[in-house]
This record gives sequence, C-alpha cells and structure tokens, in this order.
Amino acid sequence: MATKITYKKTNSSDEAFQKVKAFITPEYLAKFQVKVELAFDEVKKQTIATGQGFTLTMKFFDSYCDIDLELSLLLRPLKSTILGKIEHQIEKNL
Repeated sequence: MATKITYKKTNSSDEAFQKVKAFITPEYLAKFQVKVELAFDEVKKQTIATGQGFTLTMKFFDSYCDIDLELSLLLRPLKSTILGKIEHQIEKNL
C-alpha cells in the first residue's frame, strides 16, 4: 500500500528527487541508529532504503511522491507510527 504525498514546496519530480537526495544522507540516517543501505535511481526518479526488517521506496512523479514501506512481521505493528513520521518529514521538505 503506497502513500501519496503532493508537492507543496517543489514544482517537479526532478526538483523533489534532488531535494530528498540531498536531505537523506548517511549522517542523517545515523541519528536513527539503524543500518540502512540507500540507492538512488536518477533515471527512474526513485529512492530505495533497505535495512534489517524494512524496505522503503519513494517514487517521484510530476506533482507527487509515492511512498511504500514494507516491514518484517516483527515491525508491522509499528507501521502506522513509522510511516507517519516519514510522511511528516517528506511533507515538510517537499
């Protein structure tokens, strides 16, 4: 189940993708004390973050971003909390 976030501060998928790419850095992720592997696909305008028990995919389109969060069975009860925090950060920046 993907969550759709409409851009408020950016005007295009390119601009939104570059802003997220600049914002999500290894230093930023270190605050959460979770080992995360990041992959940025410039052609597909897609960001994939994977770690132990989760995969977060963000796809950027002309006027919105789709966020999909897949969690392990152990983390699924926390999905709404985790997704809410991610949505808040994305809405604040895009």
